[in-house]
Amino acid sequence: MINMKRYVILCAFALILSGACVTAPKAKNPLYTQRHYTFSVLLSPEKPSNSPQLDIALSLLQIEKSPRQMEYLGEVLYSTANLDEYKDRIIREQRKNYRDKMAGVAQSGPGNMASDNWWYSETVNIKRLQGQGIVVERNFNIYSGGAHPTRHKRYYVLDMGEHKQLRIDDLFASYQEDTRLRGIIYEELRKYSKLEKGQPLSRGIFFSDEPELTYNFFITDEGLGLHWSPYQIAPYVQGDIEIILPWNVVRPLMLQPGIELLNKFNIHLFM
Repeated sequence: MINMKRYVILCAFALILSGACVTAPKAKNPLYTQRHYTFSVLLSPEKPSNSPQLDIALSLLQIEKSPRQMEYLGEVLYSTANLDEYKDRIIREQRKNYRDKMAGVAQSGPGNMASDNWWYSETVNIKRLQGQGIVVERNFNIYSGGAHPTRHKRYYVLDMGEHKQLRIDDLFASYQEDTRLRGIIYEELRKYSKLEKGQPLSRGIFFSDEPELTYNFFITDEGLGLHWSPYQIAPYVQGDIEIILPWNVVRPLMLQPGIELLNKFNIHLFM
């Protein structure tokens, strides 16, 4: 059931979550575009004017004029090249989850109308488009009752020429075990938390002095970006945490094949 007022609100909400109102980057071939879907699931279809509901908003990335690349992008992001198929799967899963859980809530007593209205929002955008490579940013924002929504962001660094997804282990021989690299990351986290050099990270916003390193990364002209979603290494109120490791700082620790892979993204690091 489509609700046009909620459609406008959710589309605006989804774009705010993704950072800005972003149009598809201009490219001759392939052309990246987005498809937008909204859907509302009534908890009590027999009472449409007075029913809690689940609102679903999807903004999905696709490639025009290149079926092979769309097939690759679809498999990486959606496990299918058919966006309608992915949309239908999400609607089925979220509808079942909503109705099953709300049935359990109803058995325990009267619900709270505000917390009975759930939403599921997913936006997929291009963060960087250079050379043969793209960096895709995928945002999830889900409310299923409780004090606040669940937020999660994931990055994909994709070589569209070779149909390859870059991993952090393509860039470093020992990402987790390299104490020098860990020290660089922790120092950037200190700066993020406005701590002095060498201060314990737990004196800032972080849960511990040795936060878990993330494998969720992206690349920029300035350096390697690392991302942690809320609750991973700091309280929810701190939101998403992102830092940039300057290329000139991490370059000596990188694998030569990894440095060469970055050339495809128009990032050229030299000895």
